[in-house]
Amino acid sequence: MRKLSLGLLAVVLSLGVASGAWAQATQGPTITGAVPIVQPVERPDVATNVQHSHSTGATLTLTAGPAGSTTGSIYVTGIDISNCQGTAVAAAAPTYMTTTGINGSPQYQVGSGAVLAGSCAPTQTISFTAPLKSATSGTNVTFVLPTFVTNQVVSVNVYYRLGF
Repeated sequence: MRKLSLGLLAVVLSLGVASGAWAQATQGPTITGAVPIVQPVERPDVATNVQHSHSTGATLTLTAGPAGSTTGSIYVTGIDISNCQGTAVAAAAPTYMTTTGINGSPQYQVGSGAVLAGSCAPTQTISFTAPLKSATSGTNVTFVLPTFVTNQVVSVNVYYRLGF
């Protein structure tokens, strides 16, 4: 009798372990007409696009997707700003790069003037722990560079991706 109990116990346990190995997570039911709100990405901080300028008073436009698209959102993942001085640079007050299309309209300070002629300030690198999402889906985001002082060159890169 004892051998039969142990044998039966072994069979029950092996079936329990085996069925656990076969269990797989499955997607729940899909509601007809449902549209997913968030598309999966490899990492939330990944950038697939970049806009660059080093022209005084330029506007960088991040386009929200194909023409006519009303569903694309822009996710800004990082910015870098470098500031170099040519010859005979006059002292000037700091200037700001402004934005549109992002909640709060953040501004980023750009150094200006009185650095040794022919030199560059360290590059400012801004990485976001969570990307800045455009305020409105399907709307472009802009970064407007300030007017530089004479002989100053500011280079700006804005890294972003599109999503829903």
